This record gives sequence, C-alpha cells and structure tokens, in this order.
Amino acid sequence: MRTGAGRSWLPLAAAILALLLAFAMSPVGAAGAADAAAVSRGIGGLLSNSADGKIGGEPIVLEPVRRIYAALAERPIWSFDPAAEAAGRLLLEALAAAPQQGLGTDELHLSQLNAPDANPAAAVLAQRDVLLTDAFIRYASRLRGGAVPVSALGRDWGIVGNAFDPGAALLAAIRGGRLADLLHSLPPADPGYGALIGALQRYRAIVARGGWPHVFGAGEIKLDQADPRLADLRRRLTLEQDLAPSAAGLDVEALRAAVRRFQGRHGLEPDGRVGVRTLAELNVTAEQRVAQILANLERWRHLPHDRPARHIAVNVADASLDVVDSGRSLLQMRVIVGDRSHPTPSLAATIAAVTFNPPWNIPPSIAVKEMLPKLRRNPDYLADSNIVIRGREGDDPSGRQIDWRTVTSKNFPFRLQQLPGPKNSLGGIKFEMPNRFDVYLHDTPTKALFERSRRGFSHGCVRLQHAADLAVTLLADQSTWNAETIAAALADGTTRQVPLAQPIPVYLLYWTAFVDAEGRTNFRDDIYGRDPPIEAMLGGQNIAPAPLPQSVGCPVS
Repeated sequence: MRTGAGRSWLPLAAAILALLLAFAMSPVGAAGAADAAAVSRGIGGLLSNSADGKIGGEPIVLEPVRRIYAALAERPIWSFDPAAEAAGRLLLEALAAAPQQGLGTDELHLSQLNAPDANPAAAVLAQRDVLLTDAFIRYASRLRGGAVPVSALGRDWGIVGNAFDPGAALLAAIRGGRLADLLHSLPPADPGYGALIGALQRYRAIVARGGWPHVFGAGEIKLDQADPRLADLRRRLTLEQDLAPSAAGLDVEALRAAVRRFQGRHGLEPDGRVGVRTLAELNVTAEQRVAQILANLERWRHLPHDRPARHIAVNVADASLDVVDSGRSLLQMRVIVGDRSHPTPSLAATIAAVTFNPPWNIPPSIAVKEMLPKLRRNPDYLADSNIVIRGREGDDPSGRQIDWRTVTSKNFPFRLQQLPGPKNSLGGIKFEMPNRFDVYLHDTPTKALFERSRRGFSHGCVRLQHAADLAVTLLADQSTWNAETIAAALADGTTRQVPLAQPIPVYLLYWTAFVDAEGRTNFRDDIYGRDPPIEAMLGGQNIAPAPLPQSVGCPVS
C-alpha cells in the first residue's frame, strides 16, 4: 500500500517539475537566475554604449528608452517582480497579436524576445528588458497615435488627437503598479473600433479561403431568368452572409432580398436589381476590403482617445449624422456633403449656438467662379436670388446698374450676402461651429437631394435633412425652446442667434468601412480618394495625399 501510494505521487511530481523547468526556460521566468543589480548594470552599459541606436543589432528609439531607465536608475522593468513579469508576458502576447489590431510587427523585436534561453546571463536579460521597453513604446505609439503620420490622412484632416507620451505613461504605470491596466487601455475604447477589429478577422478569413468569385459581364443580371452568372452571384452573396446557404438555391425572392441587403451595406439604392453599380461593388475583391478596413482602423487610432459621451458624429463617406449620448443614438438623419471638387474636411469643432433665419455671406471664390458668369448672362440674378451687395444697400443693392461684362475675377470688389428667406441656401437654420475650414451644419431649401443614395452635392458644408429636429434636440434643456417655439422663430423671418446652454462637440469623420448597429460590415465609396495613401503607407509605400482644394466655399444649392 505504501509503495502504491508513493507511486501515485510520481505523475504529479513530474508535472510540477516540468512546469518549473518550463518557467525557468522561458524568457521571463528565467529572470530569477540572474542578479537584479547585474542586470541593472547591463542595462546602463547597453544604453550608454549604443552610439548607433541599436541594441543587439535591433534598432531602438534610443532617447525615450534612455529617459525611462534614467528615471528608474537603470533597474529592470519586466523582471524580478511577479507583477512585472506578468505584465511582460501580457506585453509579449499583445505584440504578437498586433496584426489583429491591423498593425504590423516590424521593429517589435518578436524573434529576439521569444527566443528561449535555458540559462540567461545578466547581459541577456538586460538586452531583453530594453527591447521589451522599446517594443512597448513603438506599440503604444501606434495604438494611441497611429501607425502612419497624420499627413497621410489628407491635407484636410483637422482633428487633433490626444497628446500621449508612452514613456511617461509607462513610468506612471510602473510607479502605480498598473502595467497590465496600461496595456489594456492602449487601443481605442470606442465600440466602433472593436467591431471593425472583428470585421478585419472575418474578411481576412475570407481572403485565406480564396476570396469570392468575380461576377463577369457588364449587363444587368436578371434574377428571374436563366443567366449563367447566377451561380457565381449566389456564392458571392453567401460568402458575406447576405444570402443564407440554405437559401442559395433557386428561390428568386430570397436572392432578391439578399441583393437588397448587399446594396444596403454598400450605400446603394436597395432596389434588388444587379445593375452596373451593384456589379462594381460585388467585384471589389476581398483583399481590397481588408485594405479598406485597415485604413479605417488607422483613422480610429488618430482620433482623440476619449471623446465626450455626448457629441454629434457625421460620417461624411456615408452622408449621415448621428447625435450620440453615452453610446445611445438620440437622432439620426441623412445629410448632403461636399462633392469631389469640394470635399468636406475631417474635423472636430463645437457647436456653440443656433442661428435662425441666417443670412449667407457668400465666399469670394463662389461669387467669382459661380455667380459672376450668371450675372453676365442675367443682370437680375442677384435680385432673383435675394442677394444684395453689401455697401450698396441704398444705391442699387442688386447690382442692376453694374456692367457685369467688365467685371473679372481680378477686379471683383463686391461683398455679396444672401438675405434670409425661402431662397436662402442655408435654409432656415445654421449651427455655429467655428473652425479653420469655415464649414458648418445648416438647413437647405433643396430637399429632393436627400432621396439620392449618393449625396455629395455641396461645396464642403453639411446640409441637414431635418435641421429643425437637430435644433430641438440641442435646445431641449432650455425651457423656452421646443418644436413649437422653433417653428415660430423660423416663421418670424428675423435673424436670431441662440447660444446653447451646453455646447456640443461635433466630429466630421470619414468612415468608408464600419460596422452598423445590427453588426453588419458596411462599405462606402472613397469619394475623395483618401484611402489609398493610408493603405500604401501601412504597406510600407510612400504616396502623397491628394492636394487640398484652394477654397471650400459653403454652400451652393
């Protein structure tokens, strides 16, 4: 019995011994085999003697790393303490999973950091500690500030991200015993980013399985006829789960519903017909969709890390607006954004006031380029459009006595203003949000354009489908303003500016790939050509963004 009992402990003892050996052989667990003071001396020697900015042949961001270790008297960060060793293992896991965030692993030293050493000397542990710290700086900088320079986002990117010093954050976490918390806090916390991370994995899996078939032919696919392309269409729709595999047979109505779902996810008119535009979207490859998702993840990383809970978000690529409060949507509507020649910029601003019955001070660029030719053909154009020349109110305010044929872009001295009224291009409401691009949200008398699936028609400003509803939402905490009093103010015709009791941040963003509230991955046309420079730089190329137009004038109906 005693012999049998002793034998019953042997497997457990062997397992414990194996675990201990594995931990000792691991890069982190082996730290106990060396003396902490010797490792500190090794770190100091490495940093003082690295004239070429390399440690063990690996490039490092030398000065930030030196400052961190100088603040710690060169003591190791990732070893000789259970919490530090756990954080080191967590960091290694995060570095290895960087591709899941849409990031590369170049210069993260993974080969060196994961190389086992059964009996590491102090010099080996010192080098490993420094490389881990350098990898943290690079990884944290990419997650909090982007992997590409902000210039790649376009010359009309006007959003300033949060200032983030990875070295200072690391020191604060070390001193507060919060290394693990710091690592978890690095990626953008917005659910939109996390959802897009999930979409990236799904679309990479589709690519790994060979992508989807190309649906050939230029003509419309008739779903109720014997078109030879129907088999490829069904398989194509099944791979993105617009069509259930069980419905991939001959059910025409199920196929038409799947086409509508596909069209809705791509910002197309959901008419259930596979015409030219739908075919073009079907034939964008899965690899291109992955690249599109990567570009949008990069935009997320350039946004402020903690946006206010209450804000307005405009997706310019989708031409839509959402008023958000603590993750809950208060109001949604369609909008009209800038056309290809007058792109709406990406910006962050604050709406401080609502102006009812605003006049429109016409930008000189619009007056010269668009109105002067009309005036040469029709001297009554200003009067017909309720536009006056400032400074001539009492003497020919509509310019009928001016010989417009003699006026050129070089000698155009006039300041034009469109007065409030039904013809005013701002409509009845303007939302005041000072910014360097001089763009804003406003009403419009041209309502029919909101029915279009593509809504890039403005000169850069954002026209609102339901401007009065937005005014009601923003003024809801001011007792004197509601739907009735706003309607009365608009009917009165008098220009009146009402400050907001709680100014609200507004973000004009550009999401060509996003996940909607139903969990469906959506794609939109890159109408301004902003994705390719980001995609190229993420892939190691250097392509300059398109030049910013000389003027963004707002608006023209």
